[in-house]
Amino acid sequence: MNVAEFGSPIARRIYLALGYFDGMHLGHRAIAETVRSSAEKLGCAPAISTFADSPAGKTPVYSYHDRKELYAECGMEICLTMYFSAVGRMTGGEFFRRLTETYDIAGIACGEDHTFGCDLLGVDELGKLCAEKNIPLTVVPTVYLEGVKVSSTLVKNYLLAGDVDAAKRVLVRPYHMRGPVISGDGRGRGIGVPTINIRIPTGIFAMKQGVYGTYTEVGGKRYRSVTNVGPRPTFMQNKFAVETNLIGYEGGSLLGESASVEFYRYLRPIKKYASAEELVARIKKDKEWTDL
Repeated sequence: MNVAEFGSPIARRIYLALGYFDGMHLGHRAIAETVRSSAEKLGCAPAISTFADSPAGKTPVYSYHDRKELYAECGMEICLTMYFSAVGRMTGGEFFRRLTETYDIAGIACGEDHTFGCDLLGVDELGKLCAEKNIPLTVVPTVYLEGVKVSSTLVKNYLLAGDVDAAKRVLVRPYHMRGPVISGDGRGRGIGVPTINIRIPTGIFAMKQGVYGTYTEVGGKRYRSVTNVGPRPTFMQNKFAVETNLIGYEGGSLLGESASVEFYRYLRPIKKYASAEELVARIKKDKEWTDL
């Protein structure tokens, strides 16, 4: 995917999905599909905007780097990257002027509740501004799933409850965390349950702590796995960690490899066990989880 920072020129004409798009849930995907199909008809590049930093008071469902991969999966060719620390100070009118003076825009698509600028202009004002520039605007209707409005807030509520199956239905794919494998304290290997520790980007949404049935891709292979998200009280470790036991892993160092953990099932809360032996017995039980 090609990335252009807001204000830097793009050589091609673009059809733009305008918004934050922090999760690429069903609603975001509906906007992206509108842009993809429209761009194809017009022979221009489908583009999507996002923030590399977070708007005040918001934490994204996915990190900026993970979102770019999701955008590409949805057919976007260009990611127009904005920084809220800079753009957030502009009025809606100033932002739109900068946008249309810098880029050759064939059309814009956004959601019904989209706002822009420090004065929080909505889609009615955006429509008027687009009409002045003869830029088509498509306001994509809000998506509902089983009568519930699809939004990033809905995804976060599911993740806070540990309901990763419901989150999957809204996100289309399992919720995942991605990061490099980092050194741990080696306790898992010492008790016969070797694990990998994954460094997760700061600033993303914090899901419910607990033990999950997961699938992990690392080192060019995909493993069924069990993942602990949170502290490890049995060993008096209160620091937050994402620690994964790979089922069927045959050994060898994975340090520094990129790992992606997909969450399929919440298994249980984190618990302090009286001994390492009790913990090992519990982990063996956890490893029996299935996604069937």
